[in-house]
Amino acid sequence: MYCKMIKEHFELKEGRKTVYELVKTEEREMERENYKNYVEAAPFFRRLGGSETLDRSYTCAGYLVNKITSKSPDRQKKNVARFYFWNQAKNEYSKY
Repeated sequence: MYCKMIKEHFELKEGRKTVYELVKTEEREMERENYKNYVEAAPFFRRLGGSETLDRSYTCAGYLVNKITSKSPDRQKKNVARFYFWNQAKNEYSKY
């Protein structure tokens, strides 16, 4: 199983409390072990004071996390990582 991660970086819009502006977007492919490490790091960042929200859904690889929303402790920055999975043999993406 392979995974494609699209990570969006947001910063708080000036003069607003809850509205974020997109700053940049990253895209990379990772293997199952890298995905697993990325998802298991969420409790560590929660202990540092940040906010980590993990959204799960059924994918071609099973019931897995497909979106992670992270906010910094001061709530000035937000990162959204979306995961898309595909089977190596079929080479087909699964968005959900």
